[in-house]
Amino acid sequence: MQQLGPFGSAAQTQLVLFVFTTTLSGAVSLIEARRLGVTRRMIATPTTVRAVLLGEGLARLAIALIQGLFIMVGTMVIFGVDWGNPLRAIVILVVFSLVATGAAMLLGSLARNDQQAGGLATLFGLGLAALGGAMFPLAATEILSPVVWRVAHVTPHAWALEAFEALVVAKGGLTEVLPFLGILLAYALLFFALAICRLRVVLTR
Repeated sequence: MQQLGPFGSAAQTQLVLFVFTTTLSGAVSLIEARRLGVTRRMIATPTTVRAVLLGEGLARLAIALIQGLFIMVGTMVIFGVDWGNPLRAIVILVVFSLVATGAAMLLGSLARNDQQAGGLATLFGLGLAALGGAMFPLAATEILSPVVWRVAHVTPHAWALEAFEALVVAKGGLTEVLPFLGILLAYALLFFALAICRLRVVLTR
C-alpha cells in the first residue's frame, strides 16, 4: 500500500469539495430560469418536461465534469499527483458529478428563490464537505472518534474519497472501487428521483 504524495490528499479533497459546491450553486440558475419564465415557455412548445429536465441536468453535469477534469489534469501536470488508473478515476468523477448534479436539481426544486438557493448551496456545500472529510482527513476522524467517522459516511463526499483511496493508495482494481460507486449511484438516483418528482409539480402547475 503506497502513501499519497504531499499534494495527493489535498487534490482529492479539493476535487470533491469544489465539484459538489460549484455544481450545487447551479440551483440558482435553475430557479432564475423558472422566475423569468424561460422554463415555462420551453414547456409550452412541443418540448416535453422530461426533455427540459434532462437538458437542465446535462448542463450541470457538464460543468461538474469539466471542473473535475481540470483539477485532475492540472494537479497531475503541475504537482505530479497520482490519480491511479485514469479511466477508473474518471469513472469515480463521473459518478460523483451525477450525485452533485442530482443534489443541485433537488435544491433548485425546493428553494423558493435564487437568494435562498445561493445561501443553501454554500451552507450545504461547505457543511457536507467538512463533515465528509473534504476539509479534515477521514482517517483522522476514525482515530479521534469512530462515531464521527460513521456520521461522516452519511455524506457522499466520504464515499467518493474512500473510492479514490481504494484506487490510489490501495492500488485497487474495479472490484475494490465498485462498492463505493454503487453507494454513490444510490445517492444520485435518490436525488434525481426526488428532484424530478418535485420539478414536475413546480413546472406544470
